[in-house]
Amino acid sequence: MGNDSLDLRANKIRLGIVLLIALVPFPIIQIFHSSLYFESEVSPYLLFHNIAESFSIFVSMSIFGVGWFSYAQSKDRHTLFIGTVFLGIALMDMMHMLAYAGMPDFVTSNSPNKSTQFWIIVRFYAAASFCVSAFLPNENNTGRLRWIFLVFPILVSLISFVAITFYPNLVPITFSATEGLTPFKRNSEFLVIALLISATIAYWFRVKKYGWNSNKYFLYAFVFSILSEAVFAVYTTVFDIYNILGHIYKIISFYLIYKGVFISSINKPYKQLLDTNDRLKDEILEHGRVRHDLAQSLSEKEALIREIYHRSNNTLQVIGSLIFLQAETYPENPSVRLMAERTQDRIQAISLVHRLLFAERDLSSISVRKYVSELANYVLQTNKEASRNVNLVVDVEDRKILMDIAIPIGLVLSEFLSNTMKYAFRDSSSGNIFISFIEDPKGRYILNYSDDGVGMPEDYDFKNSSSLGIQLVRGVSEVQLAGKISFRTGPKFHCVIDFPRDIYKKRV
Repeated sequence: MGNDSLDLRANKIRLGIVLLIALVPFPIIQIFHSSLYFESEVSPYLLFHNIAESFSIFVSMSIFGVGWFSYAQSKDRHTLFIGTVFLGIALMDMMHMLAYAGMPDFVTSNSPNKSTQFWIIVRFYAAASFCVSAFLPNENNTGRLRWIFLVFPILVSLISFVAITFYPNLVPITFSATEGLTPFKRNSEFLVIALLISATIAYWFRVKKYGWNSNKYFLYAFVFSILSEAVFAVYTTVFDIYNILGHIYKIISFYLIYKGVFISSINKPYKQLLDTNDRLKDEILEHGRVRHDLAQSLSEKEALIREIYHRSNNTLQVIGSLIFLQAETYPENPSVRLMAERTQDRIQAISLVHRLLFAERDLSSISVRKYVSELANYVLQTNKEASRNVNLVVDVEDRKILMDIAIPIGLVLSEFLSNTMKYAFRDSSSGNIFISFIEDPKGRYILNYSDDGVGMPEDYDFKNSSSLGIQLVRGVSEVQLAGKISFRTGPKFHCVIDFPRDIYKKRV
C-alpha cells in the first residue's frame, strides 16, 4: 500500500511538471509582450501553417501505420483503435489545410469558415475518440473489430468532406469576416477542452490497470492538447503568436501520442522479448550449473560403485583363499578338498562378474560372450590335466546382460563345467563341450549346455537328487531366474534352461 501511494504521488508530480512546462510560454509572452508579441504576414504564416499541418498529418499517418500493422503481433486493441482514429485525424487535417484561405481552392472556394469547420470537426472527433479509447482494454480476441475501427474514421471523414464542401449550410458558421470567431466556434472549442479533460481523468484511472509507462505519454499529450484548444478558443487573429503557439502544442501532443503508441506496440513487445531472453539465459546458466553438479555427482557415484565392485571382487578372492587354506589343514580328507575347490569355483563365477563390471563403462551389465568365455577358460585352466584334450565350443550372442542374470548363469555353468571335467571324460582321453546362449523371438533367454561324456544314468531323478550341485542348479534356474530347466539322462549330458529376459530391471 505504501509503494502504491509513493507511485501515485510521483506520477502526480510528473504530470504537474509537464503542465508547468507547457504553461511557461504564456507568462513569458505576457511579461515580454512588447518584445515577443507579433502578428505575421499572410504568406509567412501560410507557409508555417502548411508545415505544421503537414507534420501533424505525417505523424498521424505514422501512428496509424504503427497501430495497424503491428496489430498482428501485438493484438493490442487500444493501440489499434488509436491508430485508426489518427487515420481519420490525418484525413480531416489534410482537408483543413487544403481548405485554408490562401491555398488553391479545394473543390469549392476556400475560406476561413470552411477551414475552421474542418478544424472543429476533427478536434471534436479526436477528443471524443480519446475519451472512448481510455475504456478499451489492451487485450483482444477477435479480428472483426480491426475492420470496424478502420471503416469508422474513413466514414466520418467522408461525411465531413461532403457536408462542408457541398452542403455548407448544414454546418454552423465558425468564422465571420465581420465578427471573427463565432460563438459556436468558441463554445465548440470549450466542449473539446471538456472532452480532453475527461479523457485525461479517464486515462489517469487507466494507469491503475495498465501501468504508468504505457499511459504517461497520452496524459502528457492531453495537457498540450488542452492548452492548444484553449489558445484556439480565445485568439483574436489567426496570424498572431498565440495561434502559432497553439499549432506548436498540437505538434507536441501528436508526437507524444506517437511515442506512446510506438512504446505500446513496438518497444513493449521487444522489451518483453529481451526480458524473456534474459530469463532464458539465467535458466540456461542455472541448468548448466545443475547439469555440472549432476555430472559431478554421477561421476562420484560411478567411482564409488566401481570401488564397491573392486572391493567385492577382492573380498570374494580373500574368502576363496581362506576356504582353500582351511581345506589344506585336512590333507587326508579328499572330500574336504573337493568341497573347497567347488566352493572356490562358485566364488570365482561371482567374482568374475564384479571384475568385468569394474572394467566396463556400463556399471549394471556385462558382455555375456566375454563372461562365458572367461569363466569356461578359468575352469579349464583349473583342471589342466583333465581338460588337456577337451574341445570347448562357445556359441554365445554378443549382447549385454544384467549382473542379476550373469551371476546365476555363472554359477550354473561353473557347476556344469566342474562336473564335466571331473566325471564326464574319465574313461576317454578327449571330449567336447558345447555352450550356447541365445534370445528367442518370444523375448526369452535360452541357455544350452551339453557334453559328449558318460552322461547320467537313465533312471536318475534330478528333481529328488541329493547332490548339492544339482540342487544349486535347479534352485538358481527356477528361483533366481524364474525359468524352466530340463535335463537329458543317458549318455551325452544335455541341459536346457529357458527363462524370461525382463525378470530384472536395470538399477545403476
